[in-house]
Amino acid sequence: MRKIFFLTALLMMILTATAFAEETTEAKTPDESSVSEEATEAETPEGPYVYTSEDFKYSITCPFKPLAVVENPWQETDKHGEMLVFANEGIDVLYGYIIQVDAFDTNEVPDFNKGSVMAIGEYLDGLKKNGGFGDARLVNITKKNKGVAAITAEKIDVINPETGEVEGEFVADKQYIYTFFRTPEGRCISIQLISANLDDKMFVDTYRGSVASFKDNIKDKKSKKDKDKKSKKDKDKKDKKDKKKDKDKK
Repeated sequence: MRKIFFLTALLMMILTATAFAEETTEAKTPDESSVSEEATEAETPEGPYVYTSEDFKYSITCPFKPLAVVENPWQETDKHGEMLVFANEGIDVLYGYIIQVDAFDTNEVPDFNKGSVMAIGEYLDGLKKNGGFGDARLVNITKKNKGVAAITAEKIDVINPETGEVEGEFVADKQYIYTFFRTPEGRCISIQLISANLDDKMFVDTYRGSVASFKDNIKDKKSKKDKDKKSKKDKDKKDKKDKKKDKDKK
């Protein structure tokens, strides 16, 4: 049985898949600002799909094209990222990924590749004792990059931070898998799996493959809009130059 000292933090973590139910409903309307223009629920899954986020500068291979993309599903100003929805039933998200960039403080979390065994061990213990996770372990994201895979606990003691006494027990109706890692570019990433059945190896293996495929595009400073604007500007400049040449010939 795990313990957590802040009930609000616990609820935000355990109930992530339902906290944005209203937002997900809005995501079905193409003209909403929080939804990708490309996302439509009518599309039929056709296999692996590389999703690229222009806003958060990353790409990831998904099992198929998301039905909807919801920006900032937490509705908090200090969190940045989006939810990729692959399957839903009404307002319930049955299958999806929640991707958060700048997910943890790099100064407070040990380097999973170069940190000391003791520091990493203490971090993993902290996730299990005070972070609401039933299990947390070091894993290989790729051959050259390590991260932490963690699964939320089924039962958690809720402790009053002032008295230190147990106020009750929180029993989760679902468990969620998280993976925390740093990209080679230095960003701190969290990817959460929402699945109706974590016992299905196919869902977990597909998720792990997606995590391994994550590509940080942060070095690509210019957005697609900026690139298109520059491309148009270069084209106009070339057209003017060609017209001037034609005029000089005449």
